[in-house]
Amino acid sequence: MPAPGGPGPFRLGFLTHVHGRGRPAGAVYRDLVELFVAGEELGFDGGWLAQHHFSPDYGRLPSPLLLLAAAAQATRRIDLGTAVVVLPLEDPIRLAEDAAVLDALSGGRLQLGLGTGGPSAPAFGAFDRDVARRRELFDEARGRLRELLAGESIAGTDGLRLHPPAPTLTSRFWDSTTSVDGARAAARAGDGLLLGIGPAGSAQRPLADVYLAAHHAAGRAPAGARLAVSHGVFPGPDRLAARVDLAPDIARFRPWLGNFGFPADLDDGAALDAMNVHHGPVGVVIHSLATNPVGPAAVSYFIAAVQGETGAAADLDATLRRMELIATEIAPALGWRPAAGPVPDPPTAADPPTAADPPTAADPPTPAGLGTPAGLGTPAELEARAALERNR
Repeated sequence: MPAPGGPGPFRLGFLTHVHGRGRPAGAVYRDLVELFVAGEELGFDGGWLAQHHFSPDYGRLPSPLLLLAAAAQATRRIDLGTAVVVLPLEDPIRLAEDAAVLDALSGGRLQLGLGTGGPSAPAFGAFDRDVARRRELFDEARGRLRELLAGESIAGTDGLRLHPPAPTLTSRFWDSTTSVDGARAAARAGDGLLLGIGPAGSAQRPLADVYLAAHHAAGRAPAGARLAVSHGVFPGPDRLAARVDLAPDIARFRPWLGNFGFPADLDDGAALDAMNVHHGPVGVVIHSLATNPVGPAAVSYFIAAVQGETGAAADLDATLRRMELIATEIAPALGWRPAAGPVPDPPTAADPPTAADPPTAADPPTPAGLGTPAGLGTPAELEARAALERNR
């Protein structure tokens, strides 16, 4: 793994779903590279991109690894993450090849977030995939991807193997899920758990607990557990300003809130809270994050969603100002410290970095500076939950 951003208790990332309604795609993508450069200069540990297919407005990036390759050439330290690649729609061999090339190009900075594609259900038909089998397709593809990256020979061939090899990349898999079974499967596979959808207290925290219990039940060291969460962070002069800027996002996600029992007439402020969007003056945002059950104190990687669909929420300059407030005021108040010292020179093409020996399945590595995520249970509590897992 690349060196951590600093001695703080969690790593800090930013996320964009890549909007830019009405703007040329090339301009939108060039702005993304600028976000990565700015994020690195501000000390962010990672930048993460979402994948969306066939979308001209909401989520305009179908090929995140290509964009991350461009960002890799403009940066030297920052993690390059996907949140997420819709795995059931991918050919595992092609994804493995692209991911391995990007990881080599970036010096081992890829963080590969993978999802089953619930929000992408309308796209499954275009890829000739059965959306009803998306969990099964995910499990099959993830297993194949793991085998390919580990260097196993490809079935049906005379010993062909993936090139370039990327044996350590599987220790940077992150599974995104909204189900208990998915959280348990992530832990058993040795993957990280990436939480992004669902109310923090009633949906995300229980999944985190299940993941940690299953991780412990599998006999893995507590320090190997990797929990990440993506929440919106929109500091501003007041909460009303954020509601105005994020009105299109609220309208888009309001029907989704009904899946979690929220009433259709929920006011905009409460809707943003339910959507895990921490908004308002800096002090209000800090308090909101500090008291959240899956906030920065409870996870090993906190990823701040920093862009909305349109207007000021999507504007590049406004986004950069939000990122600056997050990196200079909000995250430090929660214990994070930015990367210090000069950004290292990139590896030369003639002498790329050598991957370390792959981790053992019994004890996957954790980035230096991370321990057991705080706030999710004492060792005794973890052992009790693990005992329940072993008895399932």
